[in-house]
Amino acid sequence: MSPMRKAVLAAGAWYFSEALRAEVYRCVQPDGVVQFSDRGCASLQASQPLASESQSLAAYFVQLMGQGPEQLLGPWLSGFGAVQLLLLAYALMSLLCFVAYWRDKRFAIAGQQRTPETRLHLLELLGGWPGGLLAQRLIRHKNRKLSYQFKFWLIVAVHLSVLGYWLFG
Repeated sequence: MSPMRKAVLAAGAWYFSEALRAEVYRCVQPDGVVQFSDRGCASLQASQPLASESQSLAAYFVQLMGQGPEQLLGPWLSGFGAVQLLLLAYALMSLLCFVAYWRDKRFAIAGQQRTPETRLHLLELLGGWPGGLLAQRLIRHKNRKLSYQFKFWLIVAVHLSVLGYWLFG
């Protein structure tokens, strides 16, 4: 890593840690207008910090993770049905899997460190098998090794079985 990059990363880490330590005050004016300030509210109503040093980032994440996924993602996903969400998940995982195949093929040609087959299978298992199948056909990667193909088609069969059971019960 270059010295310049180290300096930029160190400065970014310092700024981020300082930003987390800063207190933010919610100030309510007599006419009801709300303002946020890092200096306190002076002549306005009594100020209370929204976040202080005692509230750590870890505590915030614990509080955030205590909520269910429907509370976290609800506002963004409220207009989608279950089938649409499933298709979206398959599309995103397929894109990720296709990129992993492409990267592995590129590294194989260059003789560099490869992506482990277990990682590719994990991406397929998490819903990226359509992207994996497309990559096998388009960039001709991982399409000859029989042990790999056996595991790949087993993953496809599991996905199609579960999907068929879910759709047709």
